[in-house]
Amino acid sequence: MDSTQTSAVQDTLSALQALLERQALRVDELRKQLRMVSEGMKSILENDVELTEAVQVADQATKKLKERKKNLTQSPEFRQQQAKSGELKDELKELEESLNTHLLSYYQQTGVKTFDTSDGEQREFRLIAKVLPKKGGSKHE
Repeated sequence: MDSTQTSAVQDTLSALQALLERQALRVDELRKQLRMVSEGMKSILENDVELTEAVQVADQATKKLKERKKNLTQSPEFRQQQAKSGELKDELKELEESLNTHLLSYYQQTGVKTFDTSDGEQREFRLIAKVLPKKGGSKHE
């Protein structure tokens, strides 16, 4: 590089450094202003009596809601319904497993994925295969 090129590179570098410094200072100033504006907004919210009262009312309502829900879920009537729900789910699961077995047998015998009902309609079904986890033993059986 000759001295003219070196001087041009130095001038470019100096201009770039000056630009970087100005922009970095502006970023710092904008961040400071943004922090002050954010603090001002926060202060407006924190010092508003109506908002504070509304938050307290909402908190009380939320507490009442949770307490009422807790009381209802612990009631004998709810517990009875919960137990009945569990029984129905168990019965449904057993019936679906049995139905699945019978549908598979029906499909193996007929090759058809529909069956006729007593009211003259047809019900369609699909075969679902599930891989069950290994029973006991080691992982390398």
